Amino acid sequence: MRVIDLTHVIRTGMHVYPGDEPVTVRRDRFVHRDGYACTTLHLGAHSGTHLDLPAHLDADAPGLDWLGPDNFVGWGAVADCSGVAGRPIDQADLAGLSAMEGLDFVLIRTGWETRWGTEGYFAGHPALSELACRYLGGLGLKGVGLDAPSPDGPGPDLPCHRTLFAHDLVIVENLCNLSELPERDFLFSCLPLRIADGEGCPVRAVGIAF
Repeated sequence: MRVIDLTHVIRTGMHVYPGDEPVTVRRDRFVHRDGYACTTLHLGAHSGTHLDLPAHLDADAPGLDWLGPDNFVGWGAVADCSGVAGRPIDQADLAGLSAMEGLDFVLIRTGWETRWGTEGYFAGHPALSELACRYLGGLGLKGVGLDAPSPDGPGPDLPCHRTLFAHDLVIVENLCNLSELPERDFLFSCLPLRIADGEGCPVRAVGIAF
C-alpha cells in the first residue's frame, strides 16, 4: 500500500483566493518555555487544498455536521487533461470515465499546480465546460477534484459549481501531486472537520494505491 499526499502545506502568508481572509499559523506556546507546544490557526474555510459543499451556494443544503464521512472517501480515477489548452475542459476530454465501474471521485489533472504560490495561480486557470460538469454529474459520483483553484472560469455566476452541486457532488480544489497516482483503482480521501453548518473546509487529501 502506498499513500500519496495530494495536499498543499498550510502556512502563514500563503496565497488565498482574492478577497479571502489571509492565513496565519501562530505558535503561542513553546516546549522550551512553556513545557508544551500549541498553535493557533486563522484561516478561511476555502484556504489551500479544500472542499466545497452544495451549502457553499445553497442556504438550504446540509452543512458538514450533517454529512457522514462516507461522503468524502471512495474509489478514484485521474483524468489527465494536462494537454488541454486555450479552451475549457469538455465532455470529450473525459469520455473514458464512463467505462469505469464503481467510481466515486474523478480527479482532473491539469498541471496548474506548478503555479501554486505564484501571483498567477488564481488568474487564467483551467476550467470545465458546463457540458463536462453535466457529464460528470451523470456518473453517480461523490465528488470531483482538480489541481486548480476552481472548476469555473472568471465571473461571479459559478455555473460549474452550480451544476456539480445540483448533482450533490463535493468539489475538491487546489489538489497537488496527481501525477503520482495510478490512473484508476485507488482510494481517495478528503475528510474535512465536522464544522456546524460548514459549507467548506481545508482537507488532508490523499490517494491510497494498493
